[in-house]
Amino acid sequence: MRGYTVVIGICAITLILIGSLLVMSASSTFSDNKFDDPFYLFNSHFLKAMLGVVLMIIITFIDYKWLKPFAEIGLIVSILFLIAVFFTAQQMKGAQRTLDFGLFAFQPTELAKLSLFIFLAKYLEMNHEVITDFKQGIMVPLLITGLVAGLIFTQPNVSNGTLIIAVVITTLFVAGMNLKHFVLMFASAVVAILSVALLHPHSNKRISNYLSQLTGDSLPHPQVLQSYYGMGTGGLLGVGLGNSNQRNLFLPEAYGDFIFAVAGEEGGMFLSVVILVCYSAILFCGFAIAAKANDKFGQILAFSISFSLCLYGFVNAAVATGLVPVTGLPLPLISHGGTAIVIVCLSIGILMSIGINTKIERIEDEETKQAVA
Repeated sequence: MRGYTVVIGICAITLILIGSLLVMSASSTFSDNKFDDPFYLFNSHFLKAMLGVVLMIIITFIDYKWLKPFAEIGLIVSILFLIAVFFTAQQMKGAQRTLDFGLFAFQPTELAKLSLFIFLAKYLEMNHEVITDFKQGIMVPLLITGLVAGLIFTQPNVSNGTLIIAVVITTLFVAGMNLKHFVLMFASAVVAILSVALLHPHSNKRISNYLSQLTGDSLPHPQVLQSYYGMGTGGLLGVGLGNSNQRNLFLPEAYGDFIFAVAGEEGGMFLSVVILVCYSAILFCGFAIAAKANDKFGQILAFSISFSLCLYGFVNAAVATGLVPVTGLPLPLISHGGTAIVIVCLSIGILMSIGINTKIERIEDEETKQAVA
C-alpha cells in the first residue's frame, strides 16, 4: 500500500503548488485594487495551504482508527455549526455560509462533509450485516444525510448539498445496499434536489440559463463565456504564469470557483490535463486502498474521501467548460480559500493513514503467521 500512499501524497502536493501559483496570479489584480497589495489574497491562501500540508503529514502517521470514538461527536458539532450559520453569519452574495470567530472564519459545510463520511463509515461497519434491509441498514444514514444536506441547501448551497447526497448514495451502494433501494433513492434524490434548486432564485436562474444555452436560445453564462475565452487563448501550452487576461477582472472569481479557466489560459491544455490526471490518480489509489483496507471502517472512509475529492474536482472542471450548470464549488486544493483546503488536506491525511496502517498491519500478520509456523 506504500506505493498508493506515496502517489496520493505527491499528487496532493502537486495540486497545492499549482494552486498556489495560480492563486498568486489570478488574485493579483483584484488584491491590488481592493487591498493595495497584489499578494494579499495569495499570502492568506499560502499560509492556510501550508497549515493544511502540515496537518496532512501529521494525520498520515496517526492510526485512522482514533477517529471512531469521535464520529458521533464530530457529526453533532458539525450540525450545530451548520445551524449557527443562520443566526450569526452575515449574508454574502445572497447566502449565509461562513462563521466568523474574529481571528479566523470557516465554512461549516466542509467540516460537516468530512464528519458525515466518518460517521457513515463507522455506522456501516457496525451494521454491514443488515445493509440490505432498508429500515435497519440505511434508514439512519439517509435521515442524517438528509438533515445535513437540508441545512446546507437552506444556506443556500444547492451544489454542495447535491454532491454530498451523491457521495453518500454511491457509498451506500458500494457498501452493499440493495439495487432496488439504490434506484429508488437515486430517483427520489433527483426529484428532491431539482425541487430545491428550482425554489431558490439563483440556482433556478443558473439551470434556466444552462438549458437555454443547450437549445441555442441564449449565450452561455457570462462567467462560462469568459472561461471559454481564457482557455481558448491558452491553447496547448498556455500564455505563461501571470499573463492571463481573465484575471484582470474579466472573469469574476478567477482565483476561486473559476480558477480552472486561469489554469487553462496560463498553462494551456497541458496544465489542465495534469490537474485532471492528479485527481484521477488520487481516485484510483484511493479506491485501491479502500479495496485492501483491513476493516470496513477504513474501506468505506477511503472510498468516500477519494470519490468525493475527485467528484468535486471534475464537477468544477465541467462547470468551467460549460458541461454542467454553474455551481459555485471550489476546485479542491487549488482554489483560493481557507476552510476547504485545510479540510481537504485533513481528508487526504486520513486516506494516506488508512493506506499506511493497512500495510503495517498486514506485515505484522505475516510475521505472526511465520512465527507460528
